[in-house]
Amino acid sequence: MAAALVLLIGGPLVFTFASAFRDGETRRHEAPLRALFGSSVYDQLMRGDAIPQNYLGNDRLAPDFTLRDQEGNDWNLRAHRGHVVVLNFWTVTCGPCVEEMPTLVDLSRIAAERGDMELVTVSVDHSFDEVRTVVPSDAPLRVLLDADRHVTRDLFGTRLFPETWIIDPRGVVRARVDGARDWASGIAQDAIRSFL
Repeated sequence: MAAALVLLIGGPLVFTFASAFRDGETRRHEAPLRALFGSSVYDQLMRGDAIPQNYLGNDRLAPDFTLRDQEGNDWNLRAHRGHVVVLNFWTVTCGPCVEEMPTLVDLSRIAAERGDMELVTVSVDHSFDEVRTVVPSDAPLRVLLDADRHVTRDLFGTRLFPETWIIDPRGVVRARVDGARDWASGIAQDAIRSFL
């Protein structure tokens, strides 16, 4: 009789505790993504809905492109499959872009240590001389130049800056973030790592 009473009372308590624990773990995992992207965009991501930009395409693959970096080397997006690519579009004439640049430099150092993430900025300025006024020469940040805005505007549809795209290891666009963020923050890093 006592054993039945323990099961009758204890069973629902164990079930309630397990459910609360599982819900807490889910919320802990979701928190960085909700903080970085906002709840409505996060909910769309988790349902697998296309984020409401019609230029993503049905398959949501990021459009491939090749641009030159500050060292004069060609950089191709498709060649970086297998890594999460954080792609930031910006210009030196954009105040929020300049303000967020130190956090992108910090994130580039973190990415260099990790090895499974690539941070790339695409500047629409006219020359790398302009870019050097904002990006320190010793930063491990890869900067690409898109002066004619073919990649920025024509392929990605970006017209306002800064705009950051997160592309998963399969080349699928997982998120687009409009506006400046603190990319070196723990929340941003956790959000990016969730796409690995």
